[in-house]
Amino acid sequence: MGKEYVVALLSTRSAPIHENAVELLVREGFTVKHIITKGWVADEDVVKEVRGSDAILVRIGRVDKAVMDVCPNLKIVSVHGVGFDRVDVEEASRRGVLVTYTPGANAQAVAELTIGLMIAILRKLHLVIDKMLDGRWDEAMAYGVGNEVYGKVVGLVGIGNIGGRVARIVRAMEVADVLAYDPYVSEARAKELGVKLVDLDTLLKQSDIISVHAPLTKETYHIIGEEKLKLMKPTAIIVNTARGGLIDNEALYKALRDGWIAGAALDVTDPEPLPKEHPLYKLPNVVITPHIGGSTYESWRRVSLTAAEEIVRRFKGLPPLNPVNPQILK
Repeated sequence: MGKEYVVALLSTRSAPIHENAVELLVREGFTVKHIITKGWVADEDVVKEVRGSDAILVRIGRVDKAVMDVCPNLKIVSVHGVGFDRVDVEEASRRGVLVTYTPGANAQAVAELTIGLMIAILRKLHLVIDKMLDGRWDEAMAYGVGNEVYGKVVGLVGIGNIGGRVARIVRAMEVADVLAYDPYVSEARAKELGVKLVDLDTLLKQSDIISVHAPLTKETYHIIGEEKLKLMKPTAIIVNTARGGLIDNEALYKALRDGWIAGAALDVTDPEPLPKEHPLYKLPNVVITPHIGGSTYESWRRVSLTAAEEIVRRFKGLPPLNPVNPQILK
């Protein structure tokens, strides 16, 4: 490639970039700079350390104007995962910086956790396990009667890579019906997945299990708020493995506390992490996990390698695999 380009890797100690991806970048002649972030922010330390980078691979962090200002030769921001809301895409596009992401690479992992969370909240496994770890068998047994996925109406808000996999899995579990709300999906795609496209209100009113798989955008922020939660059945549960901002957490707390709905299972929250004192933690009808949807060894390696490959392709003049802002290539 001639010049030795610098790639900044933004991640936390507990969620690094897979070593195989780092090896790929080094093998292709890049200088790799590891930057440990404090979460989904671009603080002064990050801005200082990222200075002068030609490419950024971001797993956990924020790439905004402040970061781009100190990287005048930035060519690409490669997102590790599907949530490109961690990048100011509008600012990147204005500067001619390509943004890519890795849809599908972690889809199986997130889909499997989605099913696990459905079962966990339906069977109250968090309460059963908690009592069993305390040696309180009889109290654990008191929570032992739950509900099945079988025979239920499942509603999917979004049927892209992850939602589509969830649709196939729940159909194999012999649910009564699978409804879907996704304004970007064709009837042909819905038919292929065996789901029925409906509007959001219809989905919320008719579903026993609702699972959220939409991207977080200005249009989808708090797409499930107080008004929408009140449309749900009092026996229904909701699962969110997409982005915390899709559901209004304060409205969700009221819905769970006051019995508008039966339960919720959240792998994502807003903010993230949820503050220790947040009242959601105190409710017995909610399961919360720390954004681990894509956290399998298999998924971690796939996503890291795909994100690294996008950087290699950019500097070799090859077309990106999954561009977020393809218009800048014109």
